[in-house]
Amino acid sequence: MRTGMIAFIFAELFVLYQLTVQTAYAPLHPLIAKEIGLTLLQSGVVSASFLISYGLFQIPGGLLLDRLGLRVLIPIGVVCSALSIYFFSRSTTMLELFISRACLGCACSFSFAGLGVIAQRVFSPAGFAIAIGLGDSALGIGGAIGEFGVDILGEQMGWRMTMLVTALIGVPLAIGCAWSLRGQFFGPIRASHISNTNSETLTITRQIQSVLKKREVILAALIYGGTCGMVMGFGGFWNIPLQEAWGWTPRQSVILNSVFFIGTAIGAPIFGMLSERLGAKILLIVGLVISILSYMFDLMFPPQWIMTNVEDWPLWVDCVTMFIIGFGLGTSILAFPIAARVVAPQMVGLTISIVNFSGIFFAAILQVVPGVIMQGFQDTTLIALQVGHSVFVLGILMAIAATLCLPSHTQPARA
Repeated sequence: MRTGMIAFIFAELFVLYQLTVQTAYAPLHPLIAKEIGLTLLQSGVVSASFLISYGLFQIPGGLLLDRLGLRVLIPIGVVCSALSIYFFSRSTTMLELFISRACLGCACSFSFAGLGVIAQRVFSPAGFAIAIGLGDSALGIGGAIGEFGVDILGEQMGWRMTMLVTALIGVPLAIGCAWSLRGQFFGPIRASHISNTNSETLTITRQIQSVLKKREVILAALIYGGTCGMVMGFGGFWNIPLQEAWGWTPRQSVILNSVFFIGTAIGAPIFGMLSERLGAKILLIVGLVISILSYMFDLMFPPQWIMTNVEDWPLWVDCVTMFIIGFGLGTSILAFPIAARVVAPQMVGLTISIVNFSGIFFAAILQVVPGVIMQGFQDTTLIALQVGHSVFVLGILMAIAATLCLPSHTQPARA
């Protein structure tokens, strides 16, 4: 158990590292765009390149995790991530930025799935949802660090040196992952003694089909698609331009986006703990309804609709709104235990990757679509941003609809 806990901690650090680098582009993009000469749409495309490759490699990454094991892939993933960040820091054109960030997405493609596999092996079924919640809190904390911490470093050191320092952090992390995952326990599961369905004898297509036959897996994928699309699309890039259009300074906008990720980081483990007692369905409905109402309020009304001067609207009021949106979206982690509980243990890595793929797929779309919509306005005024941001409402509505289709007895933490 002690060995498993240490491995879980290092895997969570990998997820933290990934989200820090992934979201760091948002506060750094003004510096990058100014130096290289990128439009807002081009910046959105570069930002989305991570999610595109990350999403495309989700299912192959999950299959590799189930077949090769954690001890091989996770250390390699950290090393390749650090190298991608280094090449990003040396980029001089949009194409180089796009390629290096896409390579980062490939390298990180099994980070969260690997964390989920470790949690499934180390913790009891009742503790799995809590562990996934703790893992998702790393996403929120990493997002906050990537927004606020990197924003400060970028001002002091410049974006290239900031990325170089981030790349160097990956070296000790890779060593720690290799050390903590060195045991046989973190190799591939042999299915012959677990169930009659041996994943090693099935083709890749049959394995995927076997997982997708489960209704809960499809619903979980739709839930995570809508919620992750909001977290990564809105929090990963578009929230900062929106807040600046409302009149907040760049630094204040970064603070607001950091609070959004902190809300997700706090909400995820809390909802994981509550899921065993209350069930996933009711928690998802409550959390998502709170999020969508708070988001629509922030999108449509504050601060100028209520106050005559933006300076009269305290920053903490918008911080509370951002926190509530992020907190409610913390329920998104319940999609993973919902899906994982209906498949065999040797299929958990693939299942988590499929659900994660859905989230990343929608997130990539939602990072690009607002920019495409705004092209029709020929500017980046508040009205254009509000119309572009309306796509995030559709994502949450999709998640709510999928949640309502879940069985009423859904208990993601049951054995």
